[in-house]
Amino acid sequence: MEMSPGKKRALLVIGGIVAALALAIAAVVLFVDFNRYKPRFETEASRALGLEVRIRGEMNIAFFPPLGLTLAGIEVTRNGEDVLRVERMRGGLKILPLFLGRIRFRELEFVRPVLSLRRTTSGPFDFERYLYRPLRNAREALPGTFDRIDGISVTEGKISYAGTDPASRVLLEDLDLAIRDVAFPETSGEEFPRNVSFAGTVTAARASIGSAEFSGISCEMTAKNGNYEIDPVTLQAFGGTGEGTVWVNLSVSPPLVQARYSLTGAGIGSLFAASGRKRAILEGKVDLSANLFMKGGTPDALAGTMTGDISWKGNDLTVLDFDPDVLLSVSGKKKGVSLAQMGALLLPGPPLTAAARGLSAPDNAVETDRSEGTVRTLVSTWTVKNGVFEAKDVALATTGHRVALKGRIDLPGEQFDEITVALVDDRGCPLAGETIEGPFRLPRIALATFAKTIEPDGEVPMAKSKEPAPQEGCEVFYTGSEPPPE
Repeated sequence: MEMSPGKKRALLVIGGIVAALALAIAAVVLFVDFNRYKPRFETEASRALGLEVRIRGEMNIAFFPPLGLTLAGIEVTRNGEDVLRVERMRGGLKILPLFLGRIRFRELEFVRPVLSLRRTTSGPFDFERYLYRPLRNAREALPGTFDRIDGISVTEGKISYAGTDPASRVLLEDLDLAIRDVAFPETSGEEFPRNVSFAGTVTAARASIGSAEFSGISCEMTAKNGNYEIDPVTLQAFGGTGEGTVWVNLSVSPPLVQARYSLTGAGIGSLFAASGRKRAILEGKVDLSANLFMKGGTPDALAGTMTGDISWKGNDLTVLDFDPDVLLSVSGKKKGVSLAQMGALLLPGPPLTAAARGLSAPDNAVETDRSEGTVRTLVSTWTVKNGVFEAKDVALATTGHRVALKGRIDLPGEQFDEITVALVDDRGCPLAGETIEGPFRLPRIALATFAKTIEPDGEVPMAKSKEPAPQEGCEVFYTGSEPPPE
C-alpha cells in the first residue's frame, strides 16, 4: 500500500526534528563544560534536600548509553557530619519529558555509596532527618521528578549505624542492590514507606550487629501498599547456613513483623560470643529454628511483643570448664555444687544468651579444675508470648545423666521467672534440683523441693541406677523428647 504524500511529509518532518535533536544533544555533550555549573547545582541540591551537598569530582552529560547525568565524588553532610558519600552516580533521563521542560529519571545508579546513620533522641534511626525530610524537600523542589523510576541500582555499597550501645552497632558491606519498577508515593514524610513499591534483589558480602557477624547475605524483596516481603533470605551466621522469610507491614500502627528462619550447623560458642561473653562454656554445632511475630517501632517494643516459638538442638557438644557427669554425680550431696550452672548450658540460643551468661557468671560457677566434658544430646524448645519465653521441651543428656528445665524467662524485664533445673531419672522423676529467680545479672538460686519424691535407700549415685527406680510416689518433672542416657 503506497503511503500518501501527507504522511510522507509528516514522517520527514518528524525525522528532521529527531535528527536535529540528536545533533543538538551531541553538540551540548561535546562542547559545553557542565562543571562550570557545579556551584549552582550544589546550591540547588542542598536547598532541595535540606542538607549540604558538594560535588568533588566532575559533572557531565552522557549521550550513550541513553542520555543521562553523571556525577563523581558526591558528599552529603549535615552540620559537618557525613550522611552520604558516593564515588560515582549516574541518572538516566527520559527524553520525551525534556521536550516539555521536565526532568524525569529513567534509572539511578550509585557506585560505592557510603551511608552513615547515627542514633539520636528521636529514635534508633532518625528517619525524619536522614530520609523523610530530604525526600519531602526534593519532591517539593522538583515535583514529579522522582514519582516513578524504572530501576535503581547500588554497587559495592556500605551502610553503618553508630549508636551509644556498642551491641547495637550495625555495619553492612559490599552491598549490591538492583530494584525495578520503583514508584514513590505522592505523599511525603512518614507516609513514604507505606506507599512506595518496588521489586528486586539485595546481596551483601558481610554484615555485623554488635559482635555477631554474618556473610553471604542474599534476598528477594518486594514492597507494595506498606507490605515488605523478603522471601527467601539466605546467609551464613555463627558458622552455619540459614534460610527464611521476613514480612513487615507498615500500613498499620504499630508496624507488624513476622520472621521464619532456620540455621543449620551453627557454632554454639559463637552464640555465647554474640552475647558479649569473652569465653564460651560450650563448643559444637547446633541447629536453630524460629517462627516469631512482633509489633512496634523500636527494638524494645519489638522485644516486648515477641510471640511464637524458637528452638535449638545439638549433639556431641563439648563443655569447656567442667565435666557435667562429675558435677551431676555429687549434685544434691556436696555443699556448694550448683545445678544452675547446668541450666546455663540449656540457654545459649539467641536471644537467651544474656540469661545464660548470668547463670554461668563467676559467682554462680562451680570451682573446677578446668576439665572438659560432653553433652551427648541437647534440645531447647520454647514458646514465646509478649517477650516471655516458657520452656516447652528443654533438656540435655550426658554420658550418664539427664537434666531438664522448666519455667519462664522474661526477656524485656531481664528476669528469671520460676525457673527450675532438675536432675531426672529414667522416668523423668526429679532426683535433685534448684530454682532460679530474679534478674539475669544477679539471680537468686535455692534448693528445689519436689512433692512425693522418694529416693532409694543407701548410697546410690545420681547417675542411671542399675536397680529399677521406685514405682510409687513419683511426681514426673520431665516428659519431653530427650531420652535417658544409654
